[in-house]
Amino acid sequence: MSLGSNIARRSGSARYYARLGVPPDLQSVVKKREYWKSLGTSDPKVAREKVLPVLMRWRAEFAELRRRREPTGVDLQTAVWNHYDAELSRDTKERAGIATGQMVEDASLALQDQIAAGAVSWSDDPLVQLDAALELQVTSNQAQTAIHSREVRIRILRNHLRDGETALIEWAADDVIARDRLLIGKGTPAYRDLCQRLQRAELEYLLRAAERDAGNWGGTPSDPLVTPPDATLGKKFAAPGETILELHDRFAAEKRGSVTTDTWEQNRKIVLLFVDFVGAGSHVSAINKKAVRDWKHKLALWPVKALAIKVFAGMSFVKIIEANATEKKPTISQNTINKYLSAIAGFAEWLLNNEFIEQDAMRGMFLAVDDERKGSSFSESQLKVIFHSPLFKTCAGDGDEHLPGEIAVRDWRYWIPYICLYTGARLGEVAQLLTADVRQLHGVWIFHITREGAISKSTKTAGSQRVVPIHRELIKLGLIEYHNAMVAGGHARLFPKLQPDIRGFYSATPSRFLNRYFRKIGAKVDNSVNVHSLRHGMADAFRRCGYLDEQFGGPILGHAKETMTGRYGNLPEGILSERVKMIEAVSFPSLAS
Repeated sequence: MSLGSNIARRSGSARYYARLGVPPDLQSVVKKREYWKSLGTSDPKVAREKVLPVLMRWRAEFAELRRRREPTGVDLQTAVWNHYDAELSRDTKERAGIATGQMVEDASLALQDQIAAGAVSWSDDPLVQLDAALELQVTSNQAQTAIHSREVRIRILRNHLRDGETALIEWAADDVIARDRLLIGKGTPAYRDLCQRLQRAELEYLLRAAERDAGNWGGTPSDPLVTPPDATLGKKFAAPGETILELHDRFAAEKRGSVTTDTWEQNRKIVLLFVDFVGAGSHVSAINKKAVRDWKHKLALWPVKALAIKVFAGMSFVKIIEANATEKKPTISQNTINKYLSAIAGFAEWLLNNEFIEQDAMRGMFLAVDDERKGSSFSESQLKVIFHSPLFKTCAGDGDEHLPGEIAVRDWRYWIPYICLYTGARLGEVAQLLTADVRQLHGVWIFHITREGAISKSTKTAGSQRVVPIHRELIKLGLIEYHNAMVAGGHARLFPKLQPDIRGFYSATPSRFLNRYFRKIGAKVDNSVNVHSLRHGMADAFRRCGYLDEQFGGPILGHAKETMTGRYGNLPEGILSERVKMIEAVSFPSLAS
């Protein structure tokens, strides 16, 4: 009869053993892959009775280990400072109890009185007399004994720090691990690191005590490790259900419909990186300006697609950055850093509005980057691949825009690439267009690219505000009919399905979608081209027509100083006709049907 996988015999033994595999996530902590324990019997029936309590103890141990958490920098700093502070406080109390010279003299007189009164037995026995004398001597030498003891301990501690020995401080490390429920296994590198830190705190305490022996009570730690924990990082631990990640899941549940499921999944991965940085069990008050600032600085060292790189597998956020100092993988761009910050920003705003935190942690944290990204133009063959692909004909529908089908997509997915190509406008400028920004001026249909009309609108500079005639190809494709339909539907925005990100920009969703789409259809095989390559393509087309950069760079592409006509969109007819002439000169032969 089978005894099950939790009861087994070892080779050469008649006795039965309990056995249980250690969960993979705990093996590095307990330093074992499997637990074994003798059940003290060779009787299978008795073995079955004895194994259950053993298994229950082991499983309870695993559950307790899982309730523990990885130590954060704040945990370690707090442990170091608390040890130093507690030992120094104990020294203060002990000094208050050290006998002074007057107290020794009073004790001697009191002993004589007790002998005379018969309260203390006295005789001519030398041992009795010696015992009384030693008691007085210990009292009188108490201070000197303490000084000598400290001198010995300082010498030993310095030797232990030099040699990596931890025996004398392990009691304190064990207390910290148990009290703070830290996931640190005895004998691990993390355990030795904690012990060394505590020994440095112990040494600093002893040095302060030695200074007090010399009458100096104003000493401060010289070891940079022994400093108070950063008060700006807030409370140490979160209450059950209120860890940063748990609160983020509550935030996502409330806001689920505001962005796509894919965006939520990507944002959660980014929040996990922040949580890894500040500590999984950290109180939400850890989301403050200092923590975000420090994380932002670390992100500048974060490798591109770090979590997918095999050499970094299983490493923490900080360890990956440290390892990359050797691996030298390319790091993320400033635009990507802002994307990561955006994933935190919406969450932080929700926390502030719901009074989980008390300060706007994200204000002023975004990097000032140039959205005019470097890159090449799409070649004619790449443009043909793009604009003859299913999205711009008929496709299989949402999520399968790259596949042929019978559905004609005619929303922002269709129009934004065409408008970027035939205007040279920036993606963000096109994505934020209002229906009022598309109108007739002197009988010509124009785009008015401006900051005016909505608080959320922006242009790269004030001089980027401009009037761009609508190319005949866009009109032929039906842009004016699309615009009229949006107006008839009561939409203020030309692309009403687009929603702004936390910074108020409308370009995030189309940027992600289009760059992925270009990859799926084979038009984008590396980072040399992207959505902004459509803008570069318009510039190249102007040059092919013989125009100089200064002729189209300001009026059409928006490289100019601010003007009132740019801001309000009122151009003299003659100037407008010159722009129409430039725009209509541009063509892309590969797009011909």
